[in-house]
Amino acid sequence: MQGNSPATSTSTAAPNPLLSDSWFRSQLYGLDRMADDFPRIRQGELADLLANNTALQQFAQPVVKRLAEKIVDKQSVVVLSEASGLLLNTVGEMQALQKAQRHALIPGNLWSECGRGTNAIGTALAIDDGCEIYGQQHYLTSNQGLYCAAMPLQAPNGQIAGVLDISGPAHHAHPFTLAWVKEAAKQIEYLWVKQSLHADQWLMSLHQQVQGLDHLDELLLIFSDNILTAANRQAMRELDLTANQLGTLTFQQLFPQSTQQANRVPQPLVTRDQQRYFFQLHAPARSHFSSAPVKHTADLSFSLRGDADKMVRLLDAGVSLCIHGETGSGKEYVSRALHQRSQWQAGKFVAINCAAIPESLIESELFGYQPGAFTGASKTGYIGKIREADGGVLFLDEIGDMPLPLQTRLLRVLQEKEVAPLGSSRSWPVNFAVICATHRDLAQLVADGQFREDLLYRLQEFSLTIPPLREWPALPSFIIRLWQELGGERRGIQLAPGLQDALARHSWPGNVRQLRSLLKVLLALADDNEILDREKLPYPLEDSQPRPALQQHDHRLIAETLQHFNGNISKTAQSLGVARSTLYRRAAREKR
Repeated sequence: MQGNSPATSTSTAAPNPLLSDSWFRSQLYGLDRMADDFPRIRQGELADLLANNTALQQFAQPVVKRLAEKIVDKQSVVVLSEASGLLLNTVGEMQALQKAQRHALIPGNLWSECGRGTNAIGTALAIDDGCEIYGQQHYLTSNQGLYCAAMPLQAPNGQIAGVLDISGPAHHAHPFTLAWVKEAAKQIEYLWVKQSLHADQWLMSLHQQVQGLDHLDELLLIFSDNILTAANRQAMRELDLTANQLGTLTFQQLFPQSTQQANRVPQPLVTRDQQRYFFQLHAPARSHFSSAPVKHTADLSFSLRGDADKMVRLLDAGVSLCIHGETGSGKEYVSRALHQRSQWQAGKFVAINCAAIPESLIESELFGYQPGAFTGASKTGYIGKIREADGGVLFLDEIGDMPLPLQTRLLRVLQEKEVAPLGSSRSWPVNFAVICATHRDLAQLVADGQFREDLLYRLQEFSLTIPPLREWPALPSFIIRLWQELGGERRGIQLAPGLQDALARHSWPGNVRQLRSLLKVLLALADDNEILDREKLPYPLEDSQPRPALQQHDHRLIAETLQHFNGNISKTAQSLGVARSTLYRRAAREKR
């Protein structure tokens, strides 16, 4: 290689426009090709970088592990970077690489094109597409002992979230490496979109061939009501979509000749550009929980025992409600129903689970942030849950798990009725009602120094307790009501009296969540117009016992289920229809 002209691959004789353009950009950056200093961030900044990219790492990790096993004989490594080219993780055997190369590929190093010139990670980001860079095709001479293949990773919101890369010695043959990277990136993006689906959203899959549905190559679209909010790369490219269109395009604009109606059997469809596909459209799992105003109002007589009207009056007056109850007892369901009945119903019901979101992300989720407020922040910024709830109801689930430093900021917002996003000196006025929910003893948390006493008084201006499902006096009626909501009556499927009695007498340690899960299983396995008896139950139900015997029964059932799943807490909780935290709490009580 002579002068500053880009080299061509040994497998290619013709000039490569991609390389020419990349080398031209590298020259414009003013990079010294002989430089051997590596741009990287400090160790403390790396911790923040990793925390700000938890979702990307979560969905990439299993794919990265499998990819590393696939290339073990190539003496190569799998590298994951975030959207600016900063390395997050490096997995694989690095001993075959030179010392300088090993140092350059550790987390915290920057591999953007403006920092290192032509290289697979930086160039893939620059062109938003996959590429491979052989040896002397690298702009910096210190990188010319490497072969690299990279593919950008797209988040469900259409923005580039990072890059997946394989790097190894340039003297090894790499005939399939780029194809492996592209396939792995497709898997990550597919899983990310599928897992980002909320229970109140529509999921649509499309493919030009019927047999292509339910495979990695299908196009995935997610709609909130009729607004397109997420998509995978295949859908973005084939339907000619941009990230800015997500959140603005409607189903009707994309598919003017079709109606937004769920279907189990693939149907033909024509896009606005006259492209033809087969599609499946899955309706929201719980569309009656939509934040939009609904025509029906949930019946609260089962859980609130005649207190529903009082709760609505308190909410209308701006009194903060704190709902206590066991896991799965319907705290969010009750809160949404109160919102529907209150004067706040024209505004949104905005829920945030303080226990489910990583501590590093709760602040930006609640208060929002300005563009560029932190590494990995969206270029358009985010208004935050509090401003989304303006004019409506903010529901803070598992409030006892909110980190102590954020409690101070939340208290200030509640007192001053204004919020300032991260990175902004400006505040926005807000007005909303607050409902919080918890299964924990907040007073004890205050005594232990884990919860602010002044915030407790502000959030718990009035408290109510939802009784566990086993104590509901009208449980048989509620079971029938829930069966109707799930669609059993619409399909002509009936619960025989013996089955109804067994359901009503069961102790339901997972409360409404467990009952609802069981009814969904029964409904999925039943034929239309069938009468279901006790033999249709997927597992036997025992009658409720007095409280001491109930605890013994629960302990035995949990122990047996844990043994069945070889100690796997997640599978045990799912089987029992309870949250993992419930199992942990019961185990803690038994140790006392």
